[in-house]
Amino acid sequence: MLGRFAPLHRHTSDQQPLLGMQTFIYQRWVIFNLALLYLLIIPGLPGLVAAAKGSTTSTMTYSDPKPLECSGTKIKLENHSAVRCYDWDQDGDLDLLAGDGVGRIWLFKNSGTPTRPRLEAKEMLSAGQKSQWGKRYTGIALAQLIGSELPDLVVGHSKQLITVHKNIGSIQRPIFEEDGSTIEVQAGCDGRFDLADWDEDGKLDLVTGSFDGIVQWHRNTSSRNKLEFSKGEPFCDIRIAYNSHPRLLDFDGDRQLDMLLGLNWGSVTLYRHAANASGPGLASGQQLKWSDGKNLSIRELNGDDTTPELADWDGDGVRDLISGGKNGQLFWMKGIGFPSRITRLKTLLAQHNQDLGKTLQENDPVREEILGCLTAIQADLRSGLVSSTARQKLFSSLAPLATQYPQYFSRQHFDLEQAPHLPILAAQYWVVLLESLPDSEANRERVAAALGFESGYRTLLVDLGVIFIDNNTATKDHLDAMIRLMRQMPPSTWDVETITVAGWLGPAIKTNKIRSRSGVNIFDLPLGRPENSFAGDSPRPGVTDVYLICLAHELAHNMLDTVGRKKRPDLYERKYQGLAQAAGPHVVYRSPPSQGIDTEATKANFRRIGAWDGQKETWRDAWIGYFAGKQEFDRAYSRGNIQFFLDSPQEAFATLANQYYADSGLMLEFCKKRWDAGNRTNINQFLLITEYLSEGKNQGKFFQLTPGGKLSVESVEFKRDPESRIQQLQSANLKARFSYESSGLVTSFELTTHENQK
Repeated sequence: MLGRFAPLHRHTSDQQPLLGMQTFIYQRWVIFNLALLYLLIIPGLPGLVAAAKGSTTSTMTYSDPKPLECSGTKIKLENHSAVRCYDWDQDGDLDLLAGDGVGRIWLFKNSGTPTRPRLEAKEMLSAGQKSQWGKRYTGIALAQLIGSELPDLVVGHSKQLITVHKNIGSIQRPIFEEDGSTIEVQAGCDGRFDLADWDEDGKLDLVTGSFDGIVQWHRNTSSRNKLEFSKGEPFCDIRIAYNSHPRLLDFDGDRQLDMLLGLNWGSVTLYRHAANASGPGLASGQQLKWSDGKNLSIRELNGDDTTPELADWDGDGVRDLISGGKNGQLFWMKGIGFPSRITRLKTLLAQHNQDLGKTLQENDPVREEILGCLTAIQADLRSGLVSSTARQKLFSSLAPLATQYPQYFSRQHFDLEQAPHLPILAAQYWVVLLESLPDSEANRERVAAALGFESGYRTLLVDLGVIFIDNNTATKDHLDAMIRLMRQMPPSTWDVETITVAGWLGPAIKTNKIRSRSGVNIFDLPLGRPENSFAGDSPRPGVTDVYLICLAHELAHNMLDTVGRKKRPDLYERKYQGLAQAAGPHVVYRSPPSQGIDTEATKANFRRIGAWDGQKETWRDAWIGYFAGKQEFDRAYSRGNIQFFLDSPQEAFATLANQYYADSGLMLEFCKKRWDAGNRTNINQFLLITEYLSEGKNQGKFFQLTPGGKLSVESVEFKRDPESRIQQLQSANLKARFSYESSGLVTSFELTTHENQK
């Protein structure tokens, strides 16, 4: 009966085989990926022996790829290769199953050991007399779906078909029925699929990728006598072109399903589990890395279409990455656990305790390796792969390096001519040390003490959770002004761990990025340089400080579009509603608007009104020309022509901070002037940032930031309508009233100044 073998728990470490047991112990994700080496015990049989004993861990970091060989020859299948790792014959080591590009499946038996695999010549796999499934890309999996407790053969083939063949053999010698049950999935799937109990109902669901990048979920709706899956529906809204190839597993050991997604461009992205109100979901993606910290890509080797599989191929306790691709070859990338990176880091430091600055400048391999050690550790920390106990040990192991090597890791001004890479090395070390402990003020105190941070740098770290990376070039006035401004930003509305000033770090920052949980970069400017943040039709200039308003702008990038996307999804949608309103009736947005512009519908409108001739090569010019030089579009957004923000919606909220922090009251007056002139969209932009920063409370703040860093802060009172929208706003000098349509956009706007109120 389908669903009978739902798991009791999701475990995070391997189990030892229990021979002769009559009880079937089943972990959910074993079925869809035996490569993770979990135990499956079949009633009446001696038990399925795990391919390796002891626990295994995942990592974000991998060594350079090596071709997989069989019988001393590099494996190369016809047209394509999609690989899975299983202990096929239950002899205690991992074997390989691989689908090719012309509908066939191949078995590569391992005649070696769990720690020294040796693949034998390929054998064609069949189901009865059937040995070919179509003539296109082919994917495979073993999963218990039909009848008995043996894993069945699941084959993805023929563009959009999945066929399940019942296993009628034994645990050591699988045999599959020729006739199978076939399910139709999304077009372009071509074997890109995996199985997992996503909705936790005890049945394995299908998750399919596709050529165009869409990932879909097909719920298992089977009954006792019939294998059925529902029509595909969007899977966590993931669509990344092209050739999305999913693998579902508990990557980080939290007993929740995560997803690896192989892509056309040779990369593999991890999406960790993230629960939400409607059920299980996935967080934003993180790319797997090479040992030097750069994003992993094998496109030059596999010719596109990465087909990832995780398995501890060499039996060292760390899961490795195995992948095929378009050219039919298979590659193995050894997983690098963070403990080995700590050891290697300390070895390199000991070898270069007097000449590291010069070595980093002259020896590229050493520089890449030592920075790679730190970025690899940071990637594992960010991905939740390091337990709380291990984090404490990590901190205790790394913190003494600041005292042992103060010439490299203490906060200081490095000579960029003599040692251009040391500021980046020091900063990456600071980030790893900070992220090794759970975030709290007490732990930030520990980090600051270990690193010897003082004055404004210490305040930024301890009080605001920010590491400022500037090669100790900023003045005390810079630091004091930054702290004043950032303390006025509600802590729960933004999330920035690092602030860099690339211009003060030198050219090395261009090739050696500092990896952190979240970070922004600001301009290398003196304090006091003026900028008018308002357009020429403003009631008066709004002159502010360029250095600080740039800081406000960059921090605002990590407000609504990051933190607010989860905390205030209503406002996130309202941002796109405002963009759609400002773009006018001929630009069509999808539903919901955050899905972006419906390009085809917009093109149809442009053709209908004569704004585009229908030729593909002229579309971009037509798009730009439609908005250029027209006052209605120049004034549709408070900070410039709307076309820029339609093309770069990530700037739409951040740029509002330029005006709001420069002079909030003036921004409101500016919106009123434009409202009266017929530009009714700007007030929605003002209210968007006001609403977000107010966090739904009845009090907020108006700011005025002048050159040199003087910051005036004024309390503002709000009255809200039944939908909690700001209905009335009152400061010492201004009073405004608003009414809204159902979507949240303003329909009426009244403003009186202090003089008018008398």
